[in-house]
Amino acid sequence: MGKIVLSLAALCWLLSSAVAAQNSKTFETIPVDQIHAGMRGLAYTVFQGVKPEPMEVEVLGVMKNVNGPKGDVILVRLHGTKVEYTGVVAGMSGSPVYFDGKLAGALAFRIGEFSKEPIAGVTPISEMLEINAMDRTPAGDSAPVQAKARNAATKTAGPG
Repeated sequence: MGKIVLSLAALCWLLSSAVAAQNSKTFETIPVDQIHAGMRGLAYTVFQGVKPEPMEVEVLGVMKNVNGPKGDVILVRLHGTKVEYTGVVAGMSGSPVYFDGKLAGALAFRIGEFSKEPIAGVTPISEMLEINAMDRTPAGDSAPVQAKARNAATKTAGPG
């Protein structure tokens, strides 16, 4: 009986170590200063269902300090039959953009309010990681905020 318990404990330890190692994988990023006009890469977004699809991305340029100090924006044109039909839409925000297999950032907004031209702004990954590093919210703290927001919404959701 003791050998079975010991074997199960060892198996659990191995499995939890494998899961922890898989969750701690890092990803390679590309800094903004290495991104230039003419570079081609891939972005992934969902057009239908839940499966992300690749679309080609071409860098038009990097706009420095557009969103304040250190607020660079990578200007890209998206290529592909679907995106050339739909243009850049709000649901694409957060879609990852890669150059040479390295994460550059995520689609953040479209250029032009009424434009169907598939030109988008990409927030560099370095800025997203910097904001994430500043977040001091303890894990699991969002539940009270969500409950308060839900209660506030119910109070104001009535007619009139």
